[in-house]
Amino acid sequence: MTTRKIFLSVIAFASLPAMAAETFDINVPVHYDTLGNGLRMIVVPDTNVAVVSCRLYYFVGSMYEGPGTSGLSHMFEHMMFKGTKHLGTTDYRKERRIMEQIDSVAARMRELLDAGASESDPAVQAHRDSIFSLLAKQRTYIRKDAIWETYLNNGGTHLNAWTADDMTAYIVTLPMNKVELFYWIESDRMKNPVLREFYSERDVVTEERRMRYDNRPLGRYFERLWALFYVAHPYRIPTIGWMSDIRAYTREKLHDHVRRFYTPDNAVIVLVGNIEPAGAMRDIKRYFGGIPRAATPKKEVVTREPAPIGETRLMVRDDAQGRIDMFFHTPGYGHRDLYALDVVENVLSGRSGRLYRRLVTEEDLCTEAGASNAFRLHDGYFHVWAKLKGESDPAAVEAIMHEEIAALAARPPRKHEMERVKNSIRMSFASRLTSLEGISDQLAWFERLGSYRDMLQYPAEIASVNAPDVPPVVAAYLKPGHQTIGVLEPAQAASAAPREAGAFNPHREH
Repeated sequence: MTTRKIFLSVIAFASLPAMAAETFDINVPVHYDTLGNGLRMIVVPDTNVAVVSCRLYYFVGSMYEGPGTSGLSHMFEHMMFKGTKHLGTTDYRKERRIMEQIDSVAARMRELLDAGASESDPAVQAHRDSIFSLLAKQRTYIRKDAIWETYLNNGGTHLNAWTADDMTAYIVTLPMNKVELFYWIESDRMKNPVLREFYSERDVVTEERRMRYDNRPLGRYFERLWALFYVAHPYRIPTIGWMSDIRAYTREKLHDHVRRFYTPDNAVIVLVGNIEPAGAMRDIKRYFGGIPRAATPKKEVVTREPAPIGETRLMVRDDAQGRIDMFFHTPGYGHRDLYALDVVENVLSGRSGRLYRRLVTEEDLCTEAGASNAFRLHDGYFHVWAKLKGESDPAAVEAIMHEEIAALAARPPRKHEMERVKNSIRMSFASRLTSLEGISDQLAWFERLGSYRDMLQYPAEIASVNAPDVPPVVAAYLKPGHQTIGVLEPAQAASAAPREAGAFNPHREH
């Protein structure tokens, strides 16, 4: 095992009008290596703190799912906290026999449902009652929340997990003398996960889906809009899964998914904090080195989006604040135009951006407006949006959004605007590297896209974008006739509709 030590220096500049630029020098001493079983390790020492951000990322999510399997990665996120053959149980052998009985009953219930029986059918209900009766028996052997309590009792903070379309993360921050606990727990979860309390947890996920999507206007809207935007690529699949798929989950189906994707050759461990890299890598090898690769190597998604042939439009009336969303197709990661599109995002976005100035400050038609450019492994997107104010006419707002895009396609930004935008991007990038957790996520994200080394290149790539580069990329990708447009109008336009607080992220579930 040969360790490569690489120092990343990221320079970010912040400026204010009539003030000199302030320089931020961020040194990220990255130690990187890969075990024989494919597990990647990234360690960044920082002796100025007494803790270590410990994160295990799997390169799997909803883009590796399909009909009948949508949402399985998110379901496993829930199940990972149920424990292992050693954690969360007082007698795993007795538990296993009960789980096998539960699976048998669940299979008979599934046969009835597949044959056309409804959920309310007495025979289906009888099987469901049997499952929960057996589950009550199993719970006499379960140590509930054993993993959570073990971490918390040892000083763990920031304990969480999330699932996205192409990554899943399990995270905790521990005192520097407790990091070995992370190796022990996470290697055991990788080797010996137990899908205990599966059917009751499946019900928890169905309720989560109802709460976040089925019964939430903004959730319903974005889920349908997303499925319209991505015609072919599995990015169109909701991370939480479709309700019919969730209801049809079985332990066997999830087990197959886990064995395919939750293996060392599809994962990276990132440690950032007060830790000695060589010792950490020895310990990781001791705990994880014996875990085998996947029996069948992961097959990467080959489906790509076809070129759009026209405009797609979704009109929804619901109990929510009115809004307009425009989505444009962009290239996958690695294409140089993505950096120019990041500049375009910042020209349009923010309180100083063109969209806010025009729609909120000058025209008083919206409460918020902005844009975002998404770096994605495969087919990306550029999102332009606005939240409507009161009785504002959606058509008028949409016309102004097109006017601002057209203006940017016709004329490059002025020098002072380019300086403001590029400095803002550098500051934002630097701010993401000011916490242990932020550094961890950025390193893992760039490693997922291609290589963690790309994190070093990002500020230079932004610096290389010049004003004349902007109009060509706007004209190439933000084509008015090729966008997907969503319009969400309040169900009762004449009255004040309930407003949903916070931003909605359709690509990540907790």
